Amino acid sequence: MQAFEEYPCPNCGSELNYDAAKSSLKCLHCGAVFAIQKSTEVIEERNISIFKDAETIPIAPIQVAVYRCSKCGQETQEAGDVAFFECRNCGNNVVNPAAYTTRSISPAGIIPFKISKQDALDRFAQWIGKGFWNDSDLKKLSLTDKLEGHYVPFWTFDCQTGNQWSGYSGRYYYETVRRRNASGEEVTEQVRHTNWTWRTGSFELFFDDVLVCGNKAIPQDRINDIYPYLLNDVVVFNDEYLLGWNARAYDKDLSETYRLARTIMDRKIEQEAISRLAEDTYRDLRVQTDYSGETFKQIILPVWLCQYLFKGKTYQFIINGQTGVISGTKPLSVSKIATAVVIAVLIIAAIYFFTRSG
Repeated sequence: MQAFEEYPCPNCGSELNYDAAKSSLKCLHCGAVFAIQKSTEVIEERNISIFKDAETIPIAPIQVAVYRCSKCGQETQEAGDVAFFECRNCGNNVVNPAAYTTRSISPAGIIPFKISKQDALDRFAQWIGKGFWNDSDLKKLSLTDKLEGHYVPFWTFDCQTGNQWSGYSGRYYYETVRRRNASGEEVTEQVRHTNWTWRTGSFELFFDDVLVCGNKAIPQDRINDIYPYLLNDVVVFNDEYLLGWNARAYDKDLSETYRLARTIMDRKIEQEAISRLAEDTYRDLRVQTDYSGETFKQIILPVWLCQYLFKGKTYQFIINGQTGVISGTKPLSVSKIATAVVIAVLIIAAIYFFTRSG
């Protein structure tokens, strides 16, 4: 039988949630606050061979987890990869430790939420108010029920690289030439040329904690917009941080995850090679890279997600649950844009009229 964990309040027996504002567990009924015992265990990097072995194991179909509530006796069914849920009848909090064991690799660490829901809403209000072209009516929209806090699986990758590069470095120089313009007048102008020189070199580059999202529903480029996470704050994974928050196991294919990590590294290596090769410009760059000492770990990071409907269109935004950095799309004010267009047309017409009159 599947084991579930409940965390009743020691004072009144009601539900405990992790409170981001207090960085502790807080009772939903009596308001008592309880600290979470932090582990002194060191989070270790794991050899990449473990990750590559896991790549060959397909993600098994998700089974249904059936929980019989200890308070009301009712059954609640939830996907087996969901780590936290509530009794559908009485709201009793439940942690499903087996959620992360549905995958080949379990999380080693977590950054607990630092940004509370109210703080996230306040930051959104400030963010949406910036920019003249934004639709000011959005300030009246309540997003309290639409904003959700998610603990999202991430991977970090470390790697030492040795890189050999070669290519042509281009240096601009200019020659003065004389020619006749359309009026037949002789004029001079500077014509740019490029002097090409073949160059080679090498460098080493160490990558520390290249961060890749393990949730396929959140595009990596969207996650990039709310970086960085302060990874020095990662603590040993503890189920208690999940209480009251959406949380589930990773679902992105591990082969895709690893390819993305390599792509991030390769782009950085290419930029470094370009900085060493190019004077004014470059061409035919070639880079050969040796990768060594590759390690990884899985960590859980906090993200606020919101999708809402506004004047018939869907918009999204995302907030870093540790730092409060926000990114998303903003509704633009049609009336402001239309007014600006009309004013621009009138100004152009006025200039044309006065030019013709003069």
